[in-house]
Amino acid sequence: MKKGVIRFFVLLAIFVVSMAGFSYFFNRDKVENTRDFETPTLPVAYIRLGDTSVNRMFAYHQEMDGTTMRNSLTPLTTDRELTLQIDPHGKKINSVTYEVTTADGAELVENGKIKSLEDKDSLKEATFQLGTPILMNQEYLLRFVVDVAGEDEPINYYTRIVQRSGINVDSYLEFVQNFYEKCINKESASDLTAYIEPDDTASNSSFNKVTIHSSFDQLTWGSLAPTIVKKAVPIVREVNETTTSITQEYIISAKDTDGNVEYYSVKEFYRLRYEQPRVRLLDFERSATQIFDAELPVLTSTGISLGVVGRDVQYLSNQSADIVAFVVDGDLWSYNRSANKSTKIFGFRNTEEVDERAEHTEHDIKIVRVSEAGDISFVVYGYMNSDIHEGLVGSAVYHYNAERNVTQEELFIPSSNSYQFLKQNLSVLSYVSTQDQLYLYIEGNLYQVDLASGSYKIVKDSISPGCLVISKSQASVAWMEEMDETQSTHITAMSLETGETLQVSAPEGQKIKALGFINEDLVYGLANDSDILSDASGNVIFAMNKLSIKNFNDETIKEYQQDGIYVTQVNIQEGLMELERASREGDIFTPVANDHIMNNLMDNEETVTTKLSVSERKGTQLGLVFTKPGKTKNLLVLESKLVEEEVTPTLNIEVPKQETEQYYVYGKGKLLDVTSKIGDAIQEADLNMGVVLNRKQQYVWERGNQSEAKKLDVSTIPEALLQAPLDEASIQSALGDDYMVMNLTGCSLSSILYQINSGYPVVVKTGDGTSELIVGYDKYNTWLYNKETQEVYAKGMNDSTGEFQAQGNIFMSYRENK
Repeated sequence: MKKGVIRFFVLLAIFVVSMAGFSYFFNRDKVENTRDFETPTLPVAYIRLGDTSVNRMFAYHQEMDGTTMRNSLTPLTTDRELTLQIDPHGKKINSVTYEVTTADGAELVENGKIKSLEDKDSLKEATFQLGTPILMNQEYLLRFVVDVAGEDEPINYYTRIVQRSGINVDSYLEFVQNFYEKCINKESASDLTAYIEPDDTASNSSFNKVTIHSSFDQLTWGSLAPTIVKKAVPIVREVNETTTSITQEYIISAKDTDGNVEYYSVKEFYRLRYEQPRVRLLDFERSATQIFDAELPVLTSTGISLGVVGRDVQYLSNQSADIVAFVVDGDLWSYNRSANKSTKIFGFRNTEEVDERAEHTEHDIKIVRVSEAGDISFVVYGYMNSDIHEGLVGSAVYHYNAERNVTQEELFIPSSNSYQFLKQNLSVLSYVSTQDQLYLYIEGNLYQVDLASGSYKIVKDSISPGCLVISKSQASVAWMEEMDETQSTHITAMSLETGETLQVSAPEGQKIKALGFINEDLVYGLANDSDILSDASGNVIFAMNKLSIKNFNDETIKEYQQDGIYVTQVNIQEGLMELERASREGDIFTPVANDHIMNNLMDNEETVTTKLSVSERKGTQLGLVFTKPGKTKNLLVLESKLVEEEVTPTLNIEVPKQETEQYYVYGKGKLLDVTSKIGDAIQEADLNMGVVLNRKQQYVWERGNQSEAKKLDVSTIPEALLQAPLDEASIQSALGDDYMVMNLTGCSLSSILYQINSGYPVVVKTGDGTSELIVGYDKYNTWLYNKETQEVYAKGMNDSTGEFQAQGNIFMSYRENK
């Protein structure tokens, strides 16, 4: 008996030791092969204008597509002299060369080597002169190529240049610096009241959005009492003969009532005009976002406070609504209510110091999925500030393992397009299925990438943006096969989780339209051919007499149909669909009361929601609210480690350029839209104080950049245009291939005057079946050519605005193909 007991304990000891050893070796890689996120290493460059460092340029390891690099614009004087500054951040600069090309990168204008860099304070600086004359008022692309010791390849820096006279950039830069510094110091800010225009359009409740219409107290940070931690570097975005746009970013700090220090990332936009003897502020916007810090007292009785952030903050919870992931200013965090812990999962920021390279937020994070255990799949796309992809632009797929508290990169897809261009595509769709299939929408194509093999294919090409709908989760997509928003007869829906497809067709004599998804069920509408009409503005009314909701088993979940009532628009929101409806009499559709379809299929699960709160010091703040309360103190704060990889899987995707003409809308320092519809582009640019460019990076339209008066010589206008036709096809046929017709329907009269200023007349609808030609304008009148009398006459500007608007603001014009 005694021997048996001894034998049992000996075997037990061997078993325990063996298991411990097995566990050690089994988990050794998991424990040891992790690392911290690396900090930025590459130099930063600037242009010096006068005594001010401007147009900060971050380093790019790869050569970028120059047509997408519109981050800054450097104005040149007639001597074409430039001063380059480089902050080496501890690196040795071996040499610097430069290259000037046309804006579209098609032609080399000049290249050369900067002979020497001199030490100036903590910077390296060199002044050089372009030897080749360049055209006045025409933009060019300037690329600096810097040989940095320790880097395998040279580093690239980009800006645009333009030679203009009399643009008063020094005055603009001085104004911007004084303005933002005085906002911080309320006592010295009283003269700022002369520049702002407070009115009822501003809520004055949140520091997340402050405009030229905000109150003086809101402009000067209320009672927040911030201090500047990292000073602003002005970025000149647009410069023309009349206005200049400047943006800047900086970091401020403020203390709460307990002395805890909060940090805020601030972005500002200024639109300025020089009116002797001072600068006039035409528009101003400021956005402050509190940088989330879980070490602060962020827990509330109902959840967690994110502080001063936008209402559109991205967050996603697991099914039991116990763990939530959220993104604040480029950082991904999670909060586990039951475990009372918060983890920083991904972010370029270094908590040790404020580094301008780490604070650069030209990237986005898309949360794809949060598992019950707290594992998170997510995609990071844009400019990579640091770590192994530092200086590259691309898309990276990551998986966070909550149990081990590690983040692993699964695939990196580099891109030669800037973050702004990448965002236009990947913000539409970037989804990772549970089967490790990555789906991306790029340049109108739906790509499927197998993360395991690193291979990809195009699921569907040449998808028109208006013919594509995506579910809120991005797990389902659908497109109209004919790629026509109002003349399609077939829809294909696809589950990105299972790969299943659903085909829906319109009956004879009808057209079909994909409207969206509710849950993962397809919502579509049917309209009789006779109910698809154009309104007074030339817009097509797709009057649907029936709506259907169908799942991927081809089962109809719900239908909506009412006699004599047509649905003209469907807005899908959380839990319901709002239907805009109309009745018809002849060819006229008259709006009737909206109706709603409740989503009775919503799962009865716990949810995480957002809630606003207001404090006297910080104004409006946003919190994440749980249905069940959690702890309000002793929050455990963690930071995820990265899994060490010997080789990071990388996939290069060849993306063909779309052949159709595209228009690029820039405003307030951002790429706002890419569209094939010039009228839509101008309307959006007009709303955002912006500009419109074509594929060759030529200006098609600019807000406010026109003379006070212009009158065209009628004898130089093509005879076909003097007949003021309103049909696009007939205008194109008359002008030939050397010109491009522009349908400007829906634009305001004030915005289409840019066409006149550029030398092109505009056809306008003036009545039922009548049209005339706008050939000029001044401060008080438009000048019109009457095709019947063949005479030019003046019409008051207010009368013209009212009459043209009453006819739907239907305008047609053209431009020369250059």
